[in-house]
Amino acid sequence: MRTAAPDSDDVAGLRPPLLAILIISAAALAYEVLLIRLFSIVQWHHFAYMVISLALLGYGASGTFVALLRRRLLANFSRTFRINANLFGWTAATCFLFAQQLPFNTLELFWDPRQVGYLLLAYLLLFIPFFFAANCICVSFSRFGEMIPRIYAFDLVGAGLGALGIILLLYILPPQDLLRGLSALGFVAAAISLWECHPLPRWHLALPYLALALFVCLLPERWFTLQGSQYKALNQTLQIVGTRILEQHSSPLGLVTLV
Repeated sequence: MRTAAPDSDDVAGLRPPLLAILIISAAALAYEVLLIRLFSIVQWHHFAYMVISLALLGYGASGTFVALLRRRLLANFSRTFRINANLFGWTAATCFLFAQQLPFNTLELFWDPRQVGYLLLAYLLLFIPFFFAANCICVSFSRFGEMIPRIYAFDLVGAGLGALGIILLLYILPPQDLLRGLSALGFVAAAISLWECHPLPRWHLALPYLALALFVCLLPERWFTLQGSQYKALNQTLQIVGTRILEQHSSPLGLVTLV
C-alpha cells in the first residue's frame, strides 16, 4: 500500500497548523450563525433554517472530495491548506452577495417553477464557503493522522469560540460588517498556516494574505448593503413618498428599523 508523498516544501518536518485550524473553524461556525441572521433580514426566518443543511452539505462534499483526491491534495499540504483558507476568504462574502441578488421569493415557491431553480442556485452558491473551510480540516486530518485528537480539539474549540463570538458581536456590529470580518479571517488563517507549518518563519509570504484581510475590512460599506425582499413590510413602507429610514439597531434577536 502506497502512502501519500511528503510535502515538497517539507524540509525539516511539517507541522499541523493548529491555530489556523482553530481560526478557520471559528470563522465557518460564525459564518453559519451569521447567515441565519442575514437571511432572516433579507428573506424570512423559514429560509434561514436551510443554512444548517448548507453547512452539512459543504462538509459532506469536502469529505468525498478529499477521499477521492487525497494523494494529490497531500502532495503539498501547506499549499492545499493555504489555497482553501484563501478561497474561504474570497467566497464567504461574495457568495452571499450573489445569492441575495437572485430573484427568489418564498411566497411564490408553490406556483412559480423558476423559484425552485433560484433556491437550488442559492444552495450551490452558499455551500461553497463551507466546502473550502471543511477542506482545511479534512486535509489536516488526512495529513496528520497520528495527531487527530489534538487537531479535533482545536477544531472544536474554534467552532465553540466562533458560535459564541458571533452572538456577542451581533450586539455590537451590524451583520454586514461581520460578513467582511469573517471573510478576512480566511486570509488570516492562510497567513498563520505559513508560520505554523514550517520550522522557519515565512512572514514575507504571509504578508499578501494579511494585506488581503485588511483590504476586505476596508471595502466600501455600500457594497455589503442588505437587500430585503420587496414583499417584506419595511420595503413596502419605504415605497410611500417621503418615507425614509431614521435609525436602525441590530442584535442577534432581530433588526429594528425606525422610519
